Amino acid sequence: MKTNYKMLLNITGILILINILIDFSTDIWGISNYPDYINSVLVIFLIIFASQVYSKNK
Repeated sequence: MKTNYKMLLNITGILILINILIDFSTDIWGISNYPDYINSVLVIFLIIFASQVYSKNK
């Protein structure tokens, strides 16, 4: 079960990096806050998945 969360954790981290690279390298978003909104949601998912991966099973 933890491998699924670990895979989701990796995918979420990669999506955050891709969004940051797109934001800095192109003007695809124009003058908007969409990258910030997307990264905010992705960081919430990153925290949730990290807590599942690194939690101790009783």
